[in-house]
Amino acid sequence: MKSKQEIKKFFENGDIPNQEQFWDWQDSYWHKDENIPSNKVDIDLSQKADLVGGKVPAAQLPSYVDDVIEFNSFTALPIQGESGKIYVNTDTNKIYRWTGTIYIDITQGDVGTLQAVTERGNETTENVKIQGTYFGGLASAENIIIGDESSYVNNRAGGTIAIGKGTKPEGTDHLVIGNTALANNVSGSIGNTVVGHFAMMQSPSSSENAVFGYNTFSSSTNAFANAIFGTYAGQFSGESLVQNTIFGYNAGNGLGSNSGSNIIIGAQSAFGNVVLKNKLYIHTSSSSSTKTVSDALISGDFVDRYVNINGKFSVTPGQMPSSDSSYTKNIVAKPDGTFGWENKVEYIPLEGAPMNKPVTGDIYVKDSLNYTRLSPGFIYCSDLSDNGTIISTASVKFLEANQGTADFTKYGITTLEGEFTIACYKPNARGLSGHFDYTENIEDLDYVQKKYVDKKQSHSATEVKTGATWINGKPIYRKTVVYDTIPSNGEIDITVDFKDVEMIVSNQMFTEWYAMDVAFAGNQWRGQVFITLQPNVAKIEDIKNLGYNYSLIDSFTLTLEYTKTTD
Repeated sequence: MKSKQEIKKFFENGDIPNQEQFWDWQDSYWHKDENIPSNKVDIDLSQKADLVGGKVPAAQLPSYVDDVIEFNSFTALPIQGESGKIYVNTDTNKIYRWTGTIYIDITQGDVGTLQAVTERGNETTENVKIQGTYFGGLASAENIIIGDESSYVNNRAGGTIAIGKGTKPEGTDHLVIGNTALANNVSGSIGNTVVGHFAMMQSPSSSENAVFGYNTFSSSTNAFANAIFGTYAGQFSGESLVQNTIFGYNAGNGLGSNSGSNIIIGAQSAFGNVVLKNKLYIHTSSSSSTKTVSDALISGDFVDRYVNINGKFSVTPGQMPSSDSSYTKNIVAKPDGTFGWENKVEYIPLEGAPMNKPVTGDIYVKDSLNYTRLSPGFIYCSDLSDNGTIISTASVKFLEANQGTADFTKYGITTLEGEFTIACYKPNARGLSGHFDYTENIEDLDYVQKKYVDKKQSHSATEVKTGATWINGKPIYRKTVVYDTIPSNGEIDITVDFKDVEMIVSNQMFTEWYAMDVAFAGNQWRGQVFITLQPNVAKIEDIKNLGYNYSLIDSFTLTLEYTKTTD
């Protein structure tokens, strides 16, 4: 038979294999319909398992499925088991395996404890009896009853979960947890949630209550929609309590029959057979159980719509919002503590009238002998007459030795002296200033400061703020640069000297070009030479001399005013 290397040569690129060569290729492999002779199969079967009666003998099984270890009790099992081993308790004949965290009972046919059932992950629809208790429910009941009163399970109407000795809840859809909780309710009641020893123990015909606490609400009949929280809270309450909310140890302990729609909060704030309706009571006390609502630290009436605070009332400083013009009322109080509103009256504070709140009417300032009046007619008078008027309705008159020196009117200040000086002795003073930009209104006789004008007109080789702003509010900068070396192509990169330019507001140019015997200002000369300007380049071009060597220009001076991208 040909070897694989020989057969490969039959099928090299460009070859045309013949019949014999194809057959040699076919004969080099086993066809699926052919049986391979045993002497042609190289397999080591010395390690295979033997079958005895159709089964593998235990001696030939791996050790990890053949380790069965016996112990005389469950407590004798090792604290840390091993996976793949079987543990047998000889005292109970139960079989366990180790899950990695706990031992699981895998004894076949075991139906014993609830733990065994749940740990096996099985389910049941039947009742499971656990020490006299039913966990599950009848087909018609669907209750869960855990306690020693399992004989009552057949009397339940359904939908109830009850946990505790002697719970025995009648009616439907209850959740009951506690010894003898809801023990004597009657059929027809529905939807109570009761948690606590003896809670709602003697409360027949009560529905839709939420009760939490030891001996809480234990003797209320026909109670409906109450929320009672706290030991002994509502313990001896009367009949027909409706929609009460009670929080606290002994709170509302003995409310009278037909009490309803109350909120009672506080330890030992119990009432002795008092009928309360629509009350709010927040208090705590260790004295007698008989209380009146007004004794509480906070009390109120939901019908009469009042709240009373029986004590000091304060607000943490800094937590109240600052008042503004929207606050138009003052809070005032009667001697009995009743609060009320009054209209807010404006007074002139000692520090003066606030901004935008001018004073109207007359104002009198009095000393031991005389008083001065400020009034609309004669604004500042030395007495009640018109004598001594200093400020009239027409102008402010500045007097010196009973002689007028200046009038201050809405048109300006007029003085009788030959010189008028305005001075301020603070070094950081700005001088005269206005609220608006009056630049467009300036006329020939208007005054501006010399230093400001000089700054506006000065030129500097360093970048300076002009003090002006562009229409978008950005500040305007100015800088002057002299270029004495011009590139031969006439394109000057100005980004080195004018950084971050956003918009060129104005420009001034001066060019010295003695090779052409010219020196000119502006961006063109006689329609022949043009200078164009962009934020990044200045371009000089002689349209009559194409390809001109612009390095012959002696200097080019450029002054720009501009805004910057960094502002």
